[in-house]
Amino acid sequence: MNPENESSNILKKFLQSLIKKGRKKKAQSLLLKVIRLVQMMQPTKPKYEVFTQAVKNVQPSFEFKRARLGGLYQMIPGAKKPEKQSNLAVRWLLALAKEKQKKAKTLKNQRYGIEFFLAQEIVFAYKNESELKQKKIEIHKLAETNRALAVQRWW
Repeated sequence: MNPENESSNILKKFLQSLIKKGRKKKAQSLLLKVIRLVQMMQPTKPKYEVFTQAVKNVQPSFEFKRARLGGLYQMIPGAKKPEKQSNLAVRWLLALAKEKQKKAKTLKNQRYGIEFFLAQEIVFAYKNESELKQKKIEIHKLAETNRALAVQRWW
């Protein structure tokens, strides 16, 4: 897969995740604002490279299924498909940006839109400074500790 195609797929995923109540034009303008802000925050790097690397830095490689084994529910790790990995990373980035926007509203700081917080999270994820990197590491540690249960996997 070539890098341009990969970056356009990631931007499509961001666009699809931003669409609310069928308002595609509004989501497109929001995504363009995010792209401009990312360019302002990282002027030396190509904008598409920043997006793809940010998603790659926070996407987890494992997923868990809950299964009942011997009367107890266990979390059984398994490999996650690459398509699902990037979808989850995009959802995490959007969720964290929304959470930070809500926090800023409660603190009554300057009014920033979701585009500012999303661009900020993308740049942090690109630099491996995001909170989501820690979340990814925790998932990988949990998969490492539960790897003995992987033989119980039947799906």
